Amino acid sequence: MYKYGRILGMTLLLTLLLAAVNSSIMAFAQTQGKPKIVVWLKGAMGADLHYQAAVNDLTQYEWYNVTGELTSTDLVNASALIVIMVDSTMNVTEDELNVIKNWLSEGHKLIWVAGDSDYGTDRFRQPTANYLLEGIGSKLRVDVCEVTDTKSNAGESYRVLGLSDKCDEEVKFLVAGVNRALFHGPAPIIAYVNGEYVRLNEKKIENVYRVMWTSDEGTIEEFNEPFSYVYELNEQGRFVVLAVELDPVNKNLIVVSGDGPFDHYTGMYKPELRKPDRYGVEYPQQGATLLANILSWGISIDEFIKQASLPGEISNLQNQVNSLQSEVEDIKGQLSQAQSMQPIYLIGGLIVGLIIGFAVAKYIIK
Repeated sequence: MYKYGRILGMTLLLTLLLAAVNSSIMAFAQTQGKPKIVVWLKGAMGADLHYQAAVNDLTQYEWYNVTGELTSTDLVNASALIVIMVDSTMNVTEDELNVIKNWLSEGHKLIWVAGDSDYGTDRFRQPTANYLLEGIGSKLRVDVCEVTDTKSNAGESYRVLGLSDKCDEEVKFLVAGVNRALFHGPAPIIAYVNGEYVRLNEKKIENVYRVMWTSDEGTIEEFNEPFSYVYELNEQGRFVVLAVELDPVNKNLIVVSGDGPFDHYTGMYKPELRKPDRYGVEYPQQGATLLANILSWGISIDEFIKQASLPGEISNLQNQVNSLQSEVEDIKGQLSQAQSMQPIYLIGGLIVGLIIGFAVAKYIIK
């Protein structure tokens, strides 16, 4: 009896072990081949509604969450890194910056750096974002102010609904299915080139693409020093709230937004989960689609580069066509002129012929 009980116990134990192994194999198989996305929610103390929604929706990715120090182990086999300082008083350390730089040096990576406004303690996120951007050699910067919008918003001017209509032609594919997305209290995005800050809304920078903008009633606000690097208080116009930069050497994509896709009071990804009436009914938006588009194209960076180069190639072809058309018009003009001169040529030829004939006849007569 003891013997049978022992056999039964061992069988049960073996069954449990096989089930555990099978479960591990299944979990491993499910993650193989999936691009790994690391979301660095530094300082987070609990689950974020927007992040969890993305994990549940975008199952084609392997999601990996970090809330403390970022290490090289966290980025092993990672295709993308989204950087959000949940605790605004925290920053990116030199060691963490080096980890990110080494990871980017592998190439074919996407990094998304979330900025914020200069309102209250949110302002501490601005220098942190810029320290990271400078450290990785990006031209993009988060300006040290806030941009509001009295026309395109979700009931309050600081709930900016960024618009896609002015997206640079080269990257229109990033906003497929997107008219507007929430940027809750954003900073405008600018550039830093050759030692000078640049108004990105006025100047196109090489390898930098403007994606999401305010309406023409965007307004620059100031809440804390230092003040904006390039804009004046109460200045109005269209301002950039999300831009991407291509590193053509390592084939990396750098995304910078004026606010966070997750966290930051109300993130871009599915704000309707927090305020269904406001962001789902009264002021519908497509922030989830925008994030999904950027991840998809940024991870497929070779396809991004091909697609982004198409408008330029088309423009070059159009220039060649225009040049050929100009040449054709010139030739047509020359032919027309030749045809109009034809009677003169005939008369001239007749006179020359008579002269030659007279000379020949005179020679023969001699």
